[in-house]
Amino acid sequence: MSKGRGKPVRNRRRIGGWLCTLAAFLLLALLGVSDWWVHHPLDWQWSFKNRVPERGLERFIALGNWTANVTDNLGWTGRDCEVAAAGLSLDTNLLACAGLPRAKPGGVAPKDIKVLRRNGFVVGWSPSLRHPVWVAYRTFPAPPYDPNVKRPGFRADPQAERSPKSEAYRNTGFDRGHLAPNLAIARRYGKDGQRDSFLTSNICPQTPQLNQGPWYELEYRISEVWPDIYGSVWTIVGAIPSPAGKRLPDGVDIPTGFYQIVLAQTSGGIKALAVIIPQRVRRYDYARQRLVSIDELESATGLDFLSELPDDVENALESQTATRLWPSGLGALWRVIRERYRRY
Repeated sequence: MSKGRGKPVRNRRRIGGWLCTLAAFLLLALLGVSDWWVHHPLDWQWSFKNRVPERGLERFIALGNWTANVTDNLGWTGRDCEVAAAGLSLDTNLLACAGLPRAKPGGVAPKDIKVLRRNGFVVGWSPSLRHPVWVAYRTFPAPPYDPNVKRPGFRADPQAERSPKSEAYRNTGFDRGHLAPNLAIARRYGKDGQRDSFLTSNICPQTPQLNQGPWYELEYRISEVWPDIYGSVWTIVGAIPSPAGKRLPDGVDIPTGFYQIVLAQTSGGIKALAVIIPQRVRRYDYARQRLVSIDELESATGLDFLSELPDDVENALESQTATRLWPSGLGALWRVIRERYRRY
């Protein structure tokens, strides 16, 4: 009798083992396909929404970005935008990489941009918009930031025409969003730099979901991760003004979205990535979802970036689109994930 009972038990265990193996295989296949999917352009990813339930496609893309956030960081997937430029140095000045952004003739960029130089960053300020159009800064390895240091309050910039008071943002539903981030500037330029970063000439209205979500994720990588890998990292960050002219009650333009261009020098060339992130995103969206080419960014902003690079290098760099944020290894991956889910 005991032998008769043992055979069905062994069969059930065998079938259970096969089912577990099959489930694991299907899960890995799902992760792999979704990972492959999100390395395509955003328009392509959503081009199938009329053929499949939109909610299902949304969850599938979310799964792919979760997987790609891991595999990209480990360097297993994705492609960087990199151009060979042996002998070329990005150190054209201390803060802005390859020249300051310039308004293109006949473009959509504001015509009243004034350049303001601050401790650790440079601002392209628009008195008509009452917020910066662009900010350029550089990060590099530096001592850890002390989170216990008291942050200064926001205040108007006396050297920026029509710089709003901090109260202009109160009870509007928008965060006071830094363009040159406090974390990056305070760590490298001390109290003077931190104080300048809290001037409203460095501030734009940002939705809390953007400011505390994918925007902060990219800022953290620029400040705390990539300098330890690449040395100097140059960033140009800015706002895309509202074409509808939407404003806060005090007259501050509400941008439709924001952009970042990040560059670093490698042993044989220059690598870059660019993102455009709209105001209306979810708190746990990924910055990697919004990768674009610098050419696309120039069309959206009416600005000319990296104009001091040789034309062949500039054209090659600006026409490519990276499909991942720069790999940073397993240890940095854990730090990025920790920051993603911490209370802001």
